Amino acid sequence: EEEWMAAMMGEDPSYARPMDAGDGMRGPLGNAEKSAVQWLTSVIEEEGKRARRIAESDGELVRPKDLSDTDEAGPLSELERKAVQFLSEITDAEVDRVRSGTIRPKDATSRGPLGEAEARAVLALGRIVESEKFRMDQSRARGGEAVRPIDVPGPLGEFERYVGDIIRSERQRVKDREANEGKLVRPKDASIKSGLSEVERKAAEDWELLQSEEKQRLFSLRRFLNERRPMEMDKDSPLGVTEAFTVGLFRAPQLVGKVVGRVKELLNSEEIDGGDQAILNQQQQSLPPAASGSSPVDSETKDDESSEDEKTKM
Repeated sequence: EEEWMAAMMGEDPSYARPMDAGDGMRGPLGNAEKSAVQWLTSVIEEEGKRARRIAESDGELVRPKDLSDTDEAGPLSELERKAVQFLSEITDAEVDRVRSGTIRPKDATSRGPLGEAEARAVLALGRIVESEKFRMDQSRARGGEAVRPIDVPGPLGEFERYVGDIIRSERQRVKDREANEGKLVRPKDASIKSGLSEVERKAAEDWELLQSEEKQRLFSLRRFLNERRPMEMDKDSPLGVTEAFTVGLFRAPQLVGKVVGRVKELLNSEEIDGGDQAILNQQQQSLPPAASGSSPVDSETKDDESSEDEKTKM
């Protein structure tokens, strides 16, 4: 109903939680909360269905993975199924390796998860060893001159290049600071970009997005609370009466202060001087006459004169 009313008024519906923001305004917190809530909701629903199955089977244990073949499967069943499958693959691969007399898991006929992990680690170490051997050969060919890892292809060379870019960028950032009258130059603003520049730029973008999301949520939260104040929705209810009394109690000093200020302003006022009095008389004379042929000011003046005459006669 609230969304329908907001749509009729051309406004976005007010919300309090980050996940309730619209698709165009939802930020990192909203997406994270929405994913977490959806996951927990699926888990709770799955556990409820599993509990119903346990009750229907007279207390027989029903594991989450037993629901994987049905429409009642959820995150827990998928998680347990993958964990059981992973352990089963390791067990089967190790049994086959022992039976075949193979020593290392990567040399087994049917590799399991351990064999695949060892094969990837050996491949990476092999690339490093080949790169270092090639570097030593190049050093010997140059008469013992040092050859840096960055001068030959390999993982160590890539790492040295990454670190070297950061060092060069930081040195240039110091020069940029000196050229900028000593003002701090952030890595993302340096003239030479590096890995730190990209990390800070991405962090700054995420932080700005998060700030924008929270500002929008604060504005919506204020509107959310204003629309649901007890004194506005049901002022005769206990909460409405309490809120009205509390608000009036807090506003009373402000009202008293305004009254005192007005009284002081009236006490400090002065009489109208001759020039202002003449302008006021001209304005009164320019007013249209009343129905009786005389202005209200003239009638009041005549009443005052008549009262003075009566006092004189007495």
